[in-house]
Amino acid sequence: MNQAFQALKSIAVYSHSQAGGIKSSTEAAVSAKMTFSRLLSRAVLINRAGSRSAFTSSKTDTTNPNWLQVGLAFGTSAFIWGLLFKQHSTDVHEYEVKKGLQ
Repeated sequence: MNQAFQALKSIAVYSHSQAGGIKSSTEAAVSAKMTFSRLLSRAVLINRAGSRSAFTSSKTDTTNPNWLQVGLAFGTSAFIWGLLFKQHSTDVHEYEVKKGLQ
């Protein structure tokens, strides 16, 4: 952060000296700090506006659900639960064989 501020400070001093008016280092530092804070405030506003619009673009219609997505969601869930039960029964069987219970 300090390096970035120093870079902005040197840019501000250079740009002011090129423009014909040489300012003191304190004035250049204040100018660079104000420029840096403006950049940050603009970035924050743009970032907030961009993310806010993504979530409030449109409301979902709860009276007419997308049945394909509903079916895929429930089907995927049932498939994963089936794999879980199959793996559990395989593990239990392997345990019983290893311990000599079967």
